[in-house]
Amino acid sequence: LGPAPAAMAASPENWQFADSLGIGVPFDGVCFLTATEGWVTGASGVILHTTDAGKNWAPLNTGTTHWIHSVAFVDPNRGWAVGNNGLILATTDGGKSWSTQSAGIPFDLYSVTFLDDRNGWASGFAGTLLHTTDGGETWSKVSTDTAQWIMKVFFLKGDPSHGWAVGQDGLILTTTDGGSTWKKQNNPVRKDLYGVTFIDANRGWVVGTHGVIEFTANGGQSWIIQNGPGRPPLSWGVAGMERESNDLHSVVFVNDKVGYVTGVLGIFLKTTDGGNTWTRIKSGTNLDLYGLTFPDNTHGWAVGVGGMILHS
Repeated sequence: LGPAPAAMAASPENWQFADSLGIGVPFDGVCFLTATEGWVTGASGVILHTTDAGKNWAPLNTGTTHWIHSVAFVDPNRGWAVGNNGLILATTDGGKSWSTQSAGIPFDLYSVTFLDDRNGWASGFAGTLLHTTDGGETWSKVSTDTAQWIMKVFFLKGDPSHGWAVGQDGLILTTTDGGSTWKKQNNPVRKDLYGVTFIDANRGWVVGTHGVIEFTANGGQSWIIQNGPGRPPLSWGVAGMERESNDLHSVVFVNDKVGYVTGVLGIFLKTTDGGNTWTRIKSGTNLDLYGLTFPDNTHGWAVGVGGMILHS
């Protein structure tokens, strides 16, 4: 079952393509500090950097051909990127040069986030959750009591105590003590989860396979399906979306009402009522969209396969 057709009318919101230098690799990592400066990562060790809102991109020398899945910057100089085979890269000059950091693990890493220039987290395959308190000079493996892969780790801005991590088979982990301990939350929907965001310690969303969007109003003690009647899979009005892989990959809320979701086949969703209803945005593509970020309330960036970069 899917949402009512009236709820699926396309939004007139304007998203435009940005030139990615003809680089056709899949992009899945994106980080923008401001409306004009950001970084995009993807397969074959690619990282691109722009300082003029995507009018021009500079390819950066990463020294690797591993897929780089995620990137995080805390200021224009200091950033980190993670990828396959335990890859962790760090830069102190905006990406002009990168050094390799190591956690001593061989597993693919899918997500990285830093709360400041010292306190960071990375997640990946086989329940891997890594933490650093010294800017990545050393990384320690944190006990998660799971072997399920962890696709995304998220902490509240300005609040290093409250964090969540999501992944395989509906896995949702949470911490309220800055990551010293992580506990599994009860999730009735056993679908792989790829994205998570919270706007405060209580209200948050997760997205994943079969078109699922879930919402919590109590920090994750309970979760409800927020994307229309019935249970997943949900088609979101896209022909052929009833297939097994109708994934939603990323979710971002810019305030307590307005949020966005990206997914396969160019799916781009928007809500203006806290997720009670979602509308389709005309993304202009039928290619899969992965990473999504908003440095402010009006400037958004989405990336995907085929070197796809979209911005609002």
